[in-house]
Amino acid sequence: MSKIKASTALVNTLKNWDINHVYGIPGDSIDTVVDALRAEQETIQFIHVRHEEVATLAASSYSKLTGKIGVALSIGGPGAIHMLNGMYDAKMDSVPMLVLGGQVPTSVANTKYFQEVDLPTLFADVAVYNKLIEDAETLPDLVDEAIRTAYEKKGVAVLTIPNNIPLMEIKNTVKPKQKVFHQTNPEIATETIARAAQLINDAKNPIILAGVGTKHAKETLIQFSEHTKMPVIISLPAKGIMPDVHPNFLGNLGKIGTKPAYEAMQEADLLLMIGNDYPYTDYLPQHDVTCIQIDIDAAKIGHRFPATVGIIGDAKEALTALIETTDYIAKREFLEASQENMANWWKWLREDQAKTSTPIAPEAVMANIQKIAEKDAIFSIDVGTSTVWSTRYLQLDHHNDFLISAWLGTMGCALPGAIAAKQAFPNRQVIALAGDGGFSMVMQDFVTAVHYKLPMIIVVLNNKELSFIKYEQQSAGELNYAIDLPDINYAEFAKSCGGLGFRVEDFSELDIAFEAARKADRPVIIDVVVDKNAAPLPGKIVMDEALGYTKFEIRSVLEDHRFSKMPPLKTIIRRFF
Repeated sequence: MSKIKASTALVNTLKNWDINHVYGIPGDSIDTVVDALRAEQETIQFIHVRHEEVATLAASSYSKLTGKIGVALSIGGPGAIHMLNGMYDAKMDSVPMLVLGGQVPTSVANTKYFQEVDLPTLFADVAVYNKLIEDAETLPDLVDEAIRTAYEKKGVAVLTIPNNIPLMEIKNTVKPKQKVFHQTNPEIATETIARAAQLINDAKNPIILAGVGTKHAKETLIQFSEHTKMPVIISLPAKGIMPDVHPNFLGNLGKIGTKPAYEAMQEADLLLMIGNDYPYTDYLPQHDVTCIQIDIDAAKIGHRFPATVGIIGDAKEALTALIETTDYIAKREFLEASQENMANWWKWLREDQAKTSTPIAPEAVMANIQKIAEKDAIFSIDVGTSTVWSTRYLQLDHHNDFLISAWLGTMGCALPGAIAAKQAFPNRQVIALAGDGGFSMVMQDFVTAVHYKLPMIIVVLNNKELSFIKYEQQSAGELNYAIDLPDINYAEFAKSCGGLGFRVEDFSELDIAFEAARKADRPVIIDVVVDKNAAPLPGKIVMDEALGYTKFEIRSVLEDHRFSKMPPLKTIIRRFF
């Protein structure tokens, strides 16, 4: 039997799984694998990033968008350590990822050699599959097993590969082409559907809280909502599963959610949770409420909220069954009241977006993004106030994708997400939105977008501060400290990297910059100097937050001897009462 290098066998295994990309940085302890990728560059693109964190954040975003496994690699030691943040993003958002980490040669293992780090121990918490390669002959089989496990368990599979292992020659055993694992849905018990249908028929104020588990069931969710006249609320990462302008839609729930969603949730007499593990239980009904929960994972039934009926199974199948077994409702007063409340909310938002002031209101920036956004645009959103403005003001429908770091909530995720989006869908428009704090964490990889000719629009909300942290400090009754950022001209930075850059300091310049960016054939940064006093207030200010803001104001006067710049009283009253 002929022999081949173990590195070649590794790459052949990737090809067998239809993997067509790898993000990473080459280096000594992984260079043999990179060399094997070079030989297959027509099939598998190696995307050379400038920081390993960006490699795994991009790989995680790729998987969120496509459902296919994202792949990243780096040298051992410092490079592997840098990858952890994106690996945890994939773990916590339950998407498959394969990480190939280099390691010192086996001949010097366990001798405290240069850059030797115990990677299997380092990755123990983040990985669903975590192996150190000790025999070159096993490498292709373990790669195959790692990928299969990542798909099956929806998590991160890690292989630590000593530098000498890929160089070795092994038997050239050709495996058949592998098929991506597809989960078999559990059969839904008919008696639970019957019990749930009866509870829905009897309810006066029923409400739906839908999560990412309904992304494949968008049309069915709408059909069920219209059949039963139930208003729909979503968790933040599920934005886009129901058009924002649908009359039954109340937006997302939580601190950055809508006031109508919070108020409807507190008036509900039945909660239907579908495909979510919503963690902020203070925003769920605070009174005795009947609850029906649908989830494919039995462990999540009743995890956050007591479930009267638990339906274990696929969301689309369960909703289809409930449409067939529940009464058609022609009119529901609870929905109409919620719609009236939502109409007021949209009116307030339109007033915000119509601001023409300078310094520029972030809400007005969102209106300009909406103007140039194509029907199937992909939005990659950073963590911070950019999350608030985009979630609240951008109107998505079924054709859009909305990328965020949902459960980890890591800053610096927007640019890697945009790189992954453009790599996965080169013909779709990609718009990233970040604050200056989040963007400056990963800004070096704007060069990656330029290098690989990935046209995208990156909007930086530049207020020279960590503004979300500012309001977190205030709502906790603390004085603001260590939140200021230097004034960087990100437009000039973009130009220095070979992209396009527009600095917008006056409202009158917004339309010109966005229209030019829309037509660009290369990566663009629109650096918008926004009002640092624009407050991303919660959709509904709860009592603890109101007390915190009050304490902050008192301390501002007593300790700083000044009044803070607060949002207009009208806005505060709207959100509190």
